[in-house]
Parts: sequence; C-alpha cells; structure tokens
Amino acid sequence: MPSTQIFRRRIKSVNNTKQITKAMEMIASIKMQKAVRTIGQARIYIQEAWNILHLLAHKVLPDNHPLISTRPFKRTAVILITSDRGLCGSYNTEIIKKFVQFEREKCASNTTDCNLTLGNCDVIAIGKVGAAYTRRYNIGKLIAEFKGFDNDFSIDDIIPISKMTNGEYLANNYDRVVVIYSHFSSSIKQVPVVQQILPITDEHIDMKDFWATRESTKDLDYKFEPTADQVFDSVLIQIARTQVYGAVLEANASEHSARMVAMKNATDNAKDLIDELQLIYNSVRQDGITREIAEISGAAEAMK
Repeated sequence: MPSTQIFRRRIKSVNNTKQITKAMEMIASIKMQKAVRTIGQARIYIQEAWNILHLLAHKVLPDNHPLISTRPFKRTAVILITSDRGLCGSYNTEIIKKFVQFEREKCASNTTDCNLTLGNCDVIAIGKVGAAYTRRYNIGKLIAEFKGFDNDFSIDDIIPISKMTNGEYLANNYDRVVVIYSHFSSSIKQVPVVQQILPITDEHIDMKDFWATRESTKDLDYKFEPTADQVFDSVLIQIARTQVYGAVLEANASEHSARMVAMKNATDNAKDLIDELQLIYNSVRQDGITREIAEISGAAEAMK
C-alpha cells in the first residue's frame, strides 16, 4: 500500500488541476456570453439581408443569373471552421465528422469523379484543427489556412476569405460555395451544419417573412444604376461576406460553450477524484495509526 505522503501529493496535484479547469471554465463562460450577445445582434440583420436580396433577385434578375441559378456541382469550395486548440470536448470532432460526411455524400452523387484522397473540392480552413486534419488525410485540397477568430474580430477580417470564394465563383471556377461550422443553439447544444452560401437558394430565406415582404412591395418599381447585374454582383459580395461572418460568430460561440462545458466536467471529475483519494488517504492513515498502536502494545507486553 502506498504511503500517505504519496496520496497527499496526488491530492495536491489533482487540486491544482481543478483550479486550472475552474479558471478556464469561468473564462470560457464570459467569452461565450459576449459571443451570444453579438450573435443576437447579427442574426436578424443577416436574415433580413438575405430576404431582401432574394426578393429583388426574383423581381429583377433572370432565372439563369449565376447568383441564383444552380449548375452542376463539378467544383466546390468548402470553408471549414474549427478551433485553434483543443480542451473543448467533441466540438472539433463533430465538425470534422460533418465535413467527411459531406465529402462522402458529394462523392455518392458524383460517380464520374469521386475520390476522397484527391477530392473535388477546395478547402479554406479557419482554425488549425481543421487545417491539420485536411492536410493529414488529404480530404479535399487545402488552398488556404487562417487562424481561428476570437471575440475581438470584425467583418473586415473576413474580407480575404470572401474574396477567394466570391471572385472564383463569379469566374465560374467554383460551382458551389459552402461553409461547415457548428451552429450555436444553446449553451449545452451545438449542431454542426453545412450551409450553402453560393448560389443563393431558398434555404437561406425565412419564407414566411419573405412572402410577407414580397406582398407588401409587389407594386414597387426599382431602378438600378449602372445596371441590375452589376449592382447585384456587388451586393452579393457583401451579402456572402456577411454570411461567412455570421458562420464564424456562430462557431465562436459554440467553441466557447463547448469549452465551458468540457472544463466544468473536468472540474467535477477532479472533485470526485479528490474525494476518492481523500477516503483512501484516511484509510491508509488509519491503518498506519492502528499498526503503530499494535506495535507499541506488543512491545509493552513483551517487556513485561
């Protein structure tokens, strides 16, 4: 049986770990609250922007306009959003699973050119975990890597990413642009999703609000200068950029939430482990005391 000194060291070590995880839990909680407030302010704006763009596009643009028309998906750009570091439970694992599932489903629908090791999509990774996974297992072609964003980022930080995707899509180098990220539902629930950014489809639109807006504006005429196509090409870049910004906001809140829950679980486990070690320590200490008393009593009897 180990000595009481060993158990004291173990208890002290676990207690130090508990203090660290508790501090990380509190920091993640504060960051999550700030990120949730930012999401609440951005969600309504992003949704209304899509509704208005969709409404104007259907009123003015032809059905075959590249911004709203769907063409065969020969080449896809994937914006993969993960974290830079771990200690956030299954957050990164679930996003990677969603990415692999998306690749497999895409391959299943494309029997002419399907190879997971080569891939027919370009990956733009936000976060070191997703970039490392893509590079290691060669799922898709990693063309760009950005560090993860924290609460202090702004929409201007999204400009390099949106330029890579929007410009290439309008140049017909991509037939689809999607973003894979973790959608923040609550502090204990984050759902990995695949969201298509380009081309614009009805999945972006809150159809109830869309039809209400369309009914209230059906008699309005719009004038575009210089042309409708040029205006919409410019507006689309801003809208798509906002969409990526919203995805990063959702992912940021999900990461902080997942880390808060993971650190809380680690703290609770540390408490349970300390209690178990304390019981064993008390038992070993009591055995030592009993043994010493027995030895003293035996020696006293022997001296008689």
